[in-house]
Amino acid sequence: MRSPIVRMASLAVLLTLTGAAGACGQAGTADDGRTVKVGLAAAFSGKSAYYGQDAKKGIELAIEHLGTSMPEVTFELVTADDECSPQGGASAFRKLADVDRVAAILGSPCSSGTLGGMPTLARSKTPAMTFGSTNAKISQQSGVGGNPYMWRMNIDDSIMGEYWTRYIADAGRKRAAILAANNDFGRGAADLYAKLLPAAGVELVTTEFYDLGASDLRPQLSKVRDADADAFITFAEPPDCAQMLRQMRELGMTVALYGRGGCATAEGIRLTGDPALAEGVQEATYWTATDAQRPLLDGYRARYGEDVPPYNAALAYYGMLTLAEAVRHGGTDRAGILAGLKKVDFTTGIGPIRFDDHHQAHPNMFILRIEGGKIKVLDVVDTGK
Repeated sequence: MRSPIVRMASLAVLLTLTGAAGACGQAGTADDGRTVKVGLAAAFSGKSAYYGQDAKKGIELAIEHLGTSMPEVTFELVTADDECSPQGGASAFRKLADVDRVAAILGSPCSSGTLGGMPTLARSKTPAMTFGSTNAKISQQSGVGGNPYMWRMNIDDSIMGEYWTRYIADAGRKRAAILAANNDFGRGAADLYAKLLPAAGVELVTTEFYDLGASDLRPQLSKVRDADADAFITFAEPPDCAQMLRQMRELGMTVALYGRGGCATAEGIRLTGDPALAEGVQEATYWTATDAQRPLLDGYRARYGEDVPPYNAALAYYGMLTLAEAVRHGGTDRAGILAGLKKVDFTTGIGPIRFDDHHQAHPNMFILRIEGGKIKVLDVVDTGK
């Protein structure tokens, strides 16, 4: 698998493709046509503030790498807080499009923020690409689904769910319980799995929801325990999954846990306070650290002093590289980037990135299990096949 660092055509070719020499004053582009202003919409406040903080680090690392591989274009990053909510997403996307006048928006890593921001895109003709939102409605409503300006680099829960529910069924599980975050990520995934599990031959015996950052999950966990399930599926971010694992031990729960979110992550293991709590947890996910990602892993360690980046940082890194690839193919302004996204077709550390007619990419999916406090990759699934 080749390096995810993209290569750039010469400046003369770029100017020919984009007409940038006569494009002074276009949104998101400096007068010289070489500086591209990129907006990041993500949570920077509240219980999900780490979404934005991590994503910003990943994008800044990608911009650093692009400074070497793509010196003809300078990328400038501006941010907006979407609070991981529909209202916050609408506000953040409007700020980036209308006030900051960015050439393109990256985000949100939160499904609620992305869904809330999408209506702004058509009005302002601003292309946007999420690198982390998984609610299936985003792709259903994009491209031929209606919104020509919204794109998604990461696989969504409908793609992962098809594989994950079959995997759970193949493991011999017959009765599943779901505990999901009470937001567009969790509720969207729970709705999908309510259809996918029976189709795979697994009975769904109960579905419970919790609020992000809840300190006491025992009421919901008790219902899962009492439902006599042999598979416990959770849609949860790392802090909440760590809390679940601690309180599952208190309740004496030994049911097999199948995560879809942030359970089998370095953050999730660390936050438990006791790696043994996560032993045997399995997860379907769109990112984990692998040897195919040396530019990301080595660069993150050198810049931030951490061996493994949080998954939002990693996905934002690849999101920025994908946006740069669109610039390479189309140009530096909004119209050029929109045209370039249609032509993106390259290989990254997480697999191939190219978009279908719903503007959905199909990179790899990873099946993980925690063994001895370490994350083991059980399988890498090519979701584009």
